[in-house]
Amino acid sequence: MSKSNIAKKKLPALVNVVIFFTIIACLGQQFMSRYWITGLNWLIPLLIAIFVLITKTGKIRFPIIIWIPWILVVIIYLSFASAPNALQRSIMMICPLIIGMAVSKLSIDEDMLLIFEKTYRYIAIILFVTAVIKTGIIRGILPRGSNLAAEVMTGALLCTLFATNYMYGQKKDLVWWAALASIPVIALTRMGIAATGITLPLTFAKMKLLNRTMVISILVIFGYSLFYSERVQEVMFFSGKGTIADVSFENPDLSTSGRKNIWDKMKYEIAKKPLLGHGTNSSEIFVRRLTGELSHPHNDWLRLQYDYGYIGTAIFAFCLLLQFLHSLKKGSKANLQIRKLFFASSLSIIVFALFMSTDNIILYISFFGNLQFTIIGLSYAANATSLASNKQENIANQKRVTYRFKW
Repeated sequence: MSKSNIAKKKLPALVNVVIFFTIIACLGQQFMSRYWITGLNWLIPLLIAIFVLITKTGKIRFPIIIWIPWILVVIIYLSFASAPNALQRSIMMICPLIIGMAVSKLSIDEDMLLIFEKTYRYIAIILFVTAVIKTGIIRGILPRGSNLAAEVMTGALLCTLFATNYMYGQKKDLVWWAALASIPVIALTRMGIAATGITLPLTFAKMKLLNRTMVISILVIFGYSLFYSERVQEVMFFSGKGTIADVSFENPDLSTSGRKNIWDKMKYEIAKKPLLGHGTNSSEIFVRRLTGELSHPHNDWLRLQYDYGYIGTAIFAFCLLLQFLHSLKKGSKANLQIRKLFFASSLSIIVFALFMSTDNIILYISFFGNLQFTIIGLSYAANATSLASNKQENIANQKRVTYRFKW
């Protein structure tokens, strides 16, 4: 299709709404966190997604059957919940799934995927500029730390797209990837650096072993140099000096920003009700009572264990694994443009799982989860559109052959 025809096309309203509120969440996180309006960043996309599910004809291409066990866990636990905000937390747990389902019902062709690719480049520019402004790096001074959780996590998600594009021959996307990968380095978020860094060498696009080895080697060298830089040393260790061997939770000199104390006490309480947990959002009550200020443990794997027990956590992890494998399988059979989206989706699940170990990403749906499952939903919708188009083309070809034979 010509560029003029592509220009006439638009992304569906639901996709644009998710993108818009993702940007708003990144731009206004610090301001809006003080007001109830911050909830609109995920509530409005959710309501529109529900409206699409109800009114839009067609099948849900998103593999909802994979997530039914986890949805049932959330609903069952909610029915017995007594903790404050249990309903809100439960809705937030399944909100990205609902958005993924709704997006997968849409008619998405490859031209729309090209529009989406152009759109997430604009998001990348906004993220990078916002990070530069917020940190004041434009003055030539690297900050010792900054509150850029939204920019770091959304940037890591987009890095899965740019890394996959690069491996499939879009060489300029390496620059886009590097720009976003620099955000956690600027912000000095340790897991952000790791989670973003792995998106390039772990991409599922075909890559020669030598090239993959070179990429890993370069990143290891960079990571090693960064670790021993003055900025990182001061953040990693109370003494301001340590080695890689000293990175252990048993090391009292390791700075965990108070996380270790919370995690140790949570593990003790988890052991009291290991299988079924304490109930929906009980972790928030515990952390608030423990710290007096914080509401979340900065470790979603422990959050799930505390609230839903080992059984609920295992179900969630299993659903996540199945989604990862299903996207990989679909991607391996799809054409190039759709394959890139499927492979980036699978890679984003690894990024998500890593962030879960040190942050509250499972509740950060307004700047990660909703956009992540929008991308997943787009891959399934585009794949279904492509298969239907190919089927119609084959039928048309068969009719032409039959007609010629009869003639």
